Amino acid sequence: MPSTFQALAVLLIALLPGALYTWAFERQAGAWGVNTSDRLLRFVGSSALLQVLATPVIYQLYRTFIVTGWLRAGRPLPWWVWLLVGMFVGVPLALGHMIGRAAHNRTRWSRWFTGEHPAPRAWDNLFSTEDLTGWVRLRMKAERVWILGAYGSAEDGSMRSYAAGYPHAQDLYLVDTAEADADGQFVTDEAGNVVMRGVGVLVRWKEVEYLEFIEA
Repeated sequence: MPSTFQALAVLLIALLPGALYTWAFERQAGAWGVNTSDRLLRFVGSSALLQVLATPVIYQLYRTFIVTGWLRAGRPLPWWVWLLVGMFVGVPLALGHMIGRAAHNRTRWSRWFTGEHPAPRAWDNLFSTEDLTGWVRLRMKAERVWILGAYGSAEDGSMRSYAAGYPHAQDLYLVDTAEADADGQFVTDEAGNVVMRGVGVLVRWKEVEYLEFIEA
């Protein structure tokens, strides 16, 4: 633990930008790479990069207000110094939010920060797709029962299908389900429309034997 105020200030200046960036990034992209080593590398790497960008400004503040004895004399700081303090917090948050959102939307330039394959599992790669809509065909391990579910939003917009992401256990909520025959095919009415059950379903991945996604 830092024993002096100066040591605490140096620690905050060195680590706070990376912590804020990582927090903002994971709010948008999810906690991918959440194990200790991956998160530590992301944390330290982003802190180092942000410090490289901030070092000229920090050094100039040091020359202006520390070396000259300005702070020791208790003089008031100019207004623009407080603006820089706000930017010290705001810039890492903004960068983390922007890059995390781009990674979530799979924008090409975000690969410079996340790598070519940021999703830790195929499950996350599929269900993290923005505005994903389609049919999910599931064959359950228990008696090999088939479930045909709609992955999308309810007709009234009150709810949406959801898939848990890394590192949490894989479970899947389907907002509505369709009638299925013994072979897992859709049951249709006389007009050829899929017969919906009007019932959502929550499924745990360990109960599933087979999953097929049919994009709408």
